[in-house]
Amino acid sequence: MNVVHSNSKRPLSFVLMLIFGVLIALAGCSDGDKSEASTDSDTAEGEEKNGDKVMDKAEDMKNNIKLSATRGFIGDEVEFTIDQLPDNADVQLIWPTVDGSYAIENQYEVIGPEFTTEDVVILAGKSDADGKWSGSFTIPEGFGGDYTVYVATDNKKIGQTAYTVDPTFKMTPESGPVGTEITIEVEGLGHSTYMRNWQLTYDNKYTGLVSAIATNGKAEAKIRAAGNPGDHAIRLRTGYLGMQYINYLQSPYPDKPAPDFMFTITDEKFVGENHVEEAPVAANGGVEMPELKNDSGVTMTLDTEIGAVGDPVTMTAEGFDKNKEVELVWNTMKGSRVSGLGFAEESSVLDNVKTDSDGKFTYDFKIPDDLGGIPHRIDAKVGDKVVGQAYLSIKPTLVSISPTSGPVGTKIEVTIKGGGWTEFDNAYYLTYDNAYTGYLCSFNSQGTLTFDVIATGDVGYHVIDMYPGIYRQKEKDTDMTLIPQLTYSSDHPGSAMPAIRLGFEVTE
Repeated sequence: MNVVHSNSKRPLSFVLMLIFGVLIALAGCSDGDKSEASTDSDTAEGEEKNGDKVMDKAEDMKNNIKLSATRGFIGDEVEFTIDQLPDNADVQLIWPTVDGSYAIENQYEVIGPEFTTEDVVILAGKSDADGKWSGSFTIPEGFGGDYTVYVATDNKKIGQTAYTVDPTFKMTPESGPVGTEITIEVEGLGHSTYMRNWQLTYDNKYTGLVSAIATNGKAEAKIRAAGNPGDHAIRLRTGYLGMQYINYLQSPYPDKPAPDFMFTITDEKFVGENHVEEAPVAANGGVEMPELKNDSGVTMTLDTEIGAVGDPVTMTAEGFDKNKEVELVWNTMKGSRVSGLGFAEESSVLDNVKTDSDGKFTYDFKIPDDLGGIPHRIDAKVGDKVVGQAYLSIKPTLVSISPTSGPVGTKIEVTIKGGGWTEFDNAYYLTYDNAYTGYLCSFNSQGTLTFDVIATGDVGYHVIDMYPGIYRQKEKDTDMTLIPQLTYSSDHPGSAMPAIRLGFEVTE
């Protein structure tokens, strides 16, 4: 297990043109660095105005807190000594915690990451007769970065000092055959512009994004081992523009970690199969869908809330008027966000049923061949009135991959169903041997992805992976778009989209 911790005179017009040119050059580099260099403490303090503050700051804030260390990691024990306090007073140590989430509007638009700050009392005590207080505290779980630690009394902050929480990175396992799942556990990633996006490369090939926004700095990135037997380099660097910042030692934060790992591929033969992973957990619990509308006493339930195209589903309903014709309507989205023609909800009749003498009905059907991602709404209409509603989600499934072996140059054809349409589940992002090759969109094809990949590389097994990601976001102070999101299992916004694991064996 590898663990990484960080630590002559000219005319006026010419002069004006020269100054203008310098400003443009600075904007192209320095302003970019300034944007990505906004500190965690600056971000937290700026957003504290929108958070819940438990205490106000004194006008004459003192720098009266001495710590045994000024930087460290989550879980570290830090000793402190504080003076210039009121004698024999109740005092508290305050830590400004940060909570992260993804802002989503209209059930499909990704605005971007957002953060709120709240002051939390992490230790309470009493000053002595000389106005001093000493003890120790544990660095709490949460985002890493630069923090201001406060001492407070009488519901007012009266003293402060700075502390930096660095992120940690751990890779497991350290060896295995081609196809082995490699997990990079991260803790203490920052929430500031510069420190919230980390980019991973495998053998100097760009693989994808490591983020921990909705999980407050803690997440797992998952990739698979690829390449010939021997050592393979895995590298993580910050990169708020969507790629690694390589000369980080010359960045505004040269003291931040720059994790490097080495994974050893063994000679064992990979044993696995092409599959779609189980649905993960959507960040922040997933997108909030509109509340279903059912008339008083009406209930409509499905025996499953999510399934694959063609899977059987049983609907059970009650509370309707007896012996009435009910029209079941399937609602979906159709159109395109890139064609200029727009998109809108469209409806089609799923079937017509009749309630029994008790106002009940049971209906068996197969999941339509349609878009995955966020759920579809099923309406039950009596005449022109919607009486009941239910939600049903379609999950991605692998329909076919052919062939699964052959020489270099073989065209591998793949079909997937259940792709989505929103800005967070419209696209999948393809890697070949952990090299990001491009993205696939499923909206225009109503959830079906049909594509091909050309087999390349040495004789042996090659991994082909499809990751969720963000297709578009409105606020891009950190760019998370059109990138495989390797922390998809806990930090992907909107809907619980799984990764898809494929492979191909190159023969002689």
